[in-house]
Amino acid sequence: MNIRDRVLTVLESDSKEAFLLALGHRLGISARFIFSEGSSDALQQARACNEMMIAIWLQVWAMKDTEGDGYPDSEFLPILLGKADAGNARSYLRDAIESALLSVGDNGISGQGSISP
Repeated sequence: MNIRDRVLTVLESDSKEAFLLALGHRLGISARFIFSEGSSDALQQARACNEMMIAIWLQVWAMKDTEGDGYPDSEFLPILLGKADAGNARSYLRDAIESALLSVGDNGISGQGSISP
């Protein structure tokens, strides 16, 4: 099973909220790391991580509010990928996804396939 399929499976499970919280947390840690590196892409990458976190918190909020405007599960990863690619932060998204999957007990083999939609 590739990462895209693993994410979709988790988003359709009872582990969705825990996964989203772990994913947002991991991207926050990534943003802090990006700033400490001080690379020429730092601001752009940190901004992308921030945009991804906003989308994640929107998903969590939508789970709590029946009138919330979240994304359909099948569209969520492509939304995150677009935000990551806009800021050259796909590697940070991939690391965050793998970490969040592990946090909810997904023991798929790391590095299997791409995260492309």
